[in-house]
Amino acid sequence: MPSLFSRLFATHLVRGFCLAGLLAIPSASAQDDPPPRADQYDALSEFLACSGNAYALCYYSGPEEPTPPGQSATPPLPCTIGGPEHADCTCYAVDEQMLEPGLRYNFVLIGSILNPVARAETELRCNADGSNCLNMAHLASGICNNADDPHVDEYEFCQEAPVCSLLGDLETGETQSLYPQSEATLISTFSFYSSEVHNFGSQDCSENDIRLYAGCMTAPCTDEDGDGLAECQCPLYDGPYQIGQDSEGLQCNILPNVWSAANNETTPPHLPGALGGE
Repeated sequence: MPSLFSRLFATHLVRGFCLAGLLAIPSASAQDDPPPRADQYDALSEFLACSGNAYALCYYSGPEEPTPPGQSATPPLPCTIGGPEHADCTCYAVDEQMLEPGLRYNFVLIGSILNPVARAETELRCNADGSNCLNMAHLASGICNNADDPHVDEYEFCQEAPVCSLLGDLETGETQSLYPQSEATLISTFSFYSSEVHNFGSQDCSENDIRLYAGCMTAPCTDEDGDGLAECQCPLYDGPYQIGQDSEGLQCNILPNVWSAANNETTPPHLPGALGGE
């Protein structure tokens, strides 16, 4: 049986995405547990740190109304079911003009890289847990930001992962190359952009009767309107999950919409100053 990844992009070419080139790429086994679309993680080292690229942030996407409820400081970021296996999500489009002071990095969850070739190359270089490349845990510990260590720039585990080079380059104007021959201009990653206004945290929805959610990590996105928002095509997954906000009034079941979410087996990431990278 074909994996969701190959079936998703074979049958749902929405918004002009031309992902035929990906169909020739060997797909991950349908037996993968958890599959990349589940966005499941066990350790903060699995979040690979990338910089110098624009990206989409879908971490707060889901309901039709802005979140947190009852305010108008944030735009609506809906995730609507667009087919049997994907959701169409409105997400933040983040470039260097939008970055808050000190937030240098965005993060790719290594096991959730949807392009199987890029995932395999990155795991080979970084290890499956991301420990041999620059990652969130290394930044939080300060080991790769130690100005007193003259050799810090030489350490292999302080270098950015191969997947980072596929996310685009703000300096040269290059767009993403994770999905060649597609019209995607941005890749959905994770960062702490807008974490304060969205009451960054974790709300468990594992016991919800309906456990369908969008796994948006490394999903392809477009930002044609230049309004600070991107449209992303995220695979759907049925399983336990947590949403990344801790606000009163948020509901797990938002059908006909779904949350962009993940399933974490460890403490959710926090924002120590070291994660800014400066």
